[in-house]
Amino acid sequence: MPVELQSQRVRAAGKFLRRGEGKFFVKGLTYGPFEPGADGHGVKAGVDLARDLEQVAALGANTLRVYEPPPSSFLDACAEHGLHVLIGVPWPDHVDFLDGAGLRGSCVDSVREVVGASRGHPAVLGYLVGNEIEATLVRWLGPGKVKRLLEDLIDAGRSVDPGALFAYANYPSTEYLNPGNADFVAYNIYLEREADLARYLGRLQNVAGDRPLLLSEFGADSLALGRAGQAEVVGWGVDAGFAAGAAGTVVFAFTDEWFRGGKEVRGWDFGVVTRERDPKPAGDALRGRYRRIGSAAEAAPLARAPKFSVIVCTHNGAGTLAACLESLGAMRYPDYEVIVVDDGSDDATAEIAAGAPHVRYLRQDHAGLGAARNLGAAEATGEIFAYTDDDCVADEDWLHYLAAALEGGRYGAAGGPNIPPPPRNRPEACVGAAPGAPAHVLLDDRTAEHLPGCNLAVARDAFERVGGFLPEYRAAGDDVDFCWRLQDAGVRIGFAPAAMVWHHRRSSVKAYLKQQIGYGKAEAILISHHPDRFGMLGGARWRGVVYGGHRGALGLATRIYRGVFGYAAFQTVYAPAESDFFHIASGVQWVVAAAALLLLGFAFPSLIVVGLLMLACTFFFAVREAWRPRLAEPYRGPKSRCLLALLCLAQPVLRGGARTLGALRRGKAPRGPILAGNFGKPPKLGLWKRVGRLRLWSERGLGRDILLDKITGTLRRLGWPHSIDNGWRDWDLEVDRGLLWRVRVTTVTEYHGGEKCLTRVRLSSRAKPLMVFGNVALAVALAALAWGAPHRFIWLGGTYLLWWAALEVRHRQLVESLSRLVANVAGEVGFDKVE
Repeated sequence: MPVELQSQRVRAAGKFLRRGEGKFFVKGLTYGPFEPGADGHGVKAGVDLARDLEQVAALGANTLRVYEPPPSSFLDACAEHGLHVLIGVPWPDHVDFLDGAGLRGSCVDSVREVVGASRGHPAVLGYLVGNEIEATLVRWLGPGKVKRLLEDLIDAGRSVDPGALFAYANYPSTEYLNPGNADFVAYNIYLEREADLARYLGRLQNVAGDRPLLLSEFGADSLALGRAGQAEVVGWGVDAGFAAGAAGTVVFAFTDEWFRGGKEVRGWDFGVVTRERDPKPAGDALRGRYRRIGSAAEAAPLARAPKFSVIVCTHNGAGTLAACLESLGAMRYPDYEVIVVDDGSDDATAEIAAGAPHVRYLRQDHAGLGAARNLGAAEATGEIFAYTDDDCVADEDWLHYLAAALEGGRYGAAGGPNIPPPPRNRPEACVGAAPGAPAHVLLDDRTAEHLPGCNLAVARDAFERVGGFLPEYRAAGDDVDFCWRLQDAGVRIGFAPAAMVWHHRRSSVKAYLKQQIGYGKAEAILISHHPDRFGMLGGARWRGVVYGGHRGALGLATRIYRGVFGYAAFQTVYAPAESDFFHIASGVQWVVAAAALLLLGFAFPSLIVVGLLMLACTFFFAVREAWRPRLAEPYRGPKSRCLLALLCLAQPVLRGGARTLGALRRGKAPRGPILAGNFGKPPKLGLWKRVGRLRLWSERGLGRDILLDKITGTLRRLGWPHSIDNGWRDWDLEVDRGLLWRVRVTTVTEYHGGEKCLTRVRLSSRAKPLMVFGNVALAVALAALAWGAPHRFIWLGGTYLLWWAALEVRHRQLVESLSRLVANVAGEVGFDKVE
């Protein structure tokens, strides 16, 4: 067995996978599924597994992705050839797997069984607990429920093999479906234009957030494109993946041979070798790339390597400076210098810098962060200044990815994500999830409005164009001001998702709150320089989107564009910005006003109720924010949630208070609008009542499309008012049944092999506003009649119950009429069985 497979297992670390101290780039091929054979490898009889694995290894691949659980003999054979295996875990993900607790439990058991059979094997890279759950099925089940099941499957697998990697193989039609506990984010993508793939990978890097991105399937059909065309697509596909900073690519497939649904698939030839294992040009294209890739420089080569001056400004940062400088000394970049600017420290900063031979040490009297950054730039000799903080640890390829982002001159500045390392205790875990951390703000997937100064590179000419940093910013805010002035001067700022640094958050609650007060003071200075970029209540008015939030959150207010009937190829989730009311009710002005009302309540008791209601809103938003993030594994209990809720409560008040007081002292006020104009919409709580289901079987491939088309035509012929999904709905048809009720029709088709199909139909009803308000008015009127006359209460209450019973009878009649209509239409279309 090769030595590298016997060493430490591959793990996720920030935006990359690592094994031991080095990075592990997945260079993969899919393998199978094949027609089952007697050899026990899942390979058709007569196929030489050893020869296949030799060919795979000769192509430079280091990973095979398989879709069925392999026997241990297969894993042993892969290990002998130095190959890792990414194992797909099969379970019934093509049917309504949430229809009953028993089926859900069997899915969890399947994951435990598969992981248990391969647990700890050195060839196992990880497990994919699902693959491309069909978009209309996710729409039928509800994306939140599907996401929670995937997270349960990952937790179940991890409980059996804690050292393995776990993820879900997603695809663009359910882009939003990302388990929050996955170790990496995987997507199967098939695009035949290089520019389209490059753009979409940029988007997926932002979807992945602080986790590695794996291109888990990509390929081209040599029958459709020709063998030369296939080779071209495979070549630039691999190049695009690594240029985007992905952790690896998996090309579909090793061979044209592919067995699925009980038969061999013909008409598609995606293999880089033929069914007979003869080489194709795509294999040569792959070999030329996979065999050269061992580092970021080889994965995404630069046209030239400009000299960087890495500038670290520190004030009493001795506690973390040594680790920072050690990481900067290990950069895999050919031409750079490291400058430490000591801003009047009285700790061991000078000694630590002197102990790093690659560092040039500068010292100034304590003048603040802005002045220190300018001093470093004045002494720098590089073409590009790269700033980071003394509490950061830079990735060894940080400068390489920054240079790639700045290459070509499109951007004059660039930076990447700053990712918190795993927390060491509960306060660190809660502070890392609390609001107010340094975060990048993006105008689009590649262009930034703001990048934190802990990960910011700027070309010398762009720096000089704006005159550097303003010395007035002594502790914070300098990076915000600098980025805004760069853009005002016509300099574009690029975002490089792979140019990551580890950035320690504050290690205690006290330090965190002190930091937030400092940020508030810095924002007061920003208001004086950029009054139009702040609202009248003090908050910054970003033009872009603030990144860094909750992994894969699917809240009540999120909207998903799915296309009509859920068929859009690229489906996107839209999470609206927080409403103005959230910002108002969380802010210091609101809290001060509530406290004032409580004090006035001693003289006017009715004001106490108003003050308490205002504070209740504040507490509600704090608790809601505290329940959103997914905390690290040991710190998910109620103690952590309560601590996080207190931080969410205190942070906007302390930061806003410092900002407001600072602005008042400076005599400056923001000139932006009081409100952002986003008042929000009440969330749709899913109050629809499910009143009926039908199951339609077909042995001839009939599905929901022909059913919906026929139902729509029937409704039109009958003159029943109805509406059709516009792409934003989670239903197909909505039928307006009189003044009181609406009934929605939702469908999904399951495919059970060959032409066997099961179409499920769900009917849901809801009272219309007239029904709701009419009943409320009637109840109020009856209560008024019964007031003061208890003997009337019984017969008036009975009358009201009889009224409700009559309405329910009418409601059932309407639903049954629509259910009969659907059943009749299904019979006319030719479904074999209606249940």
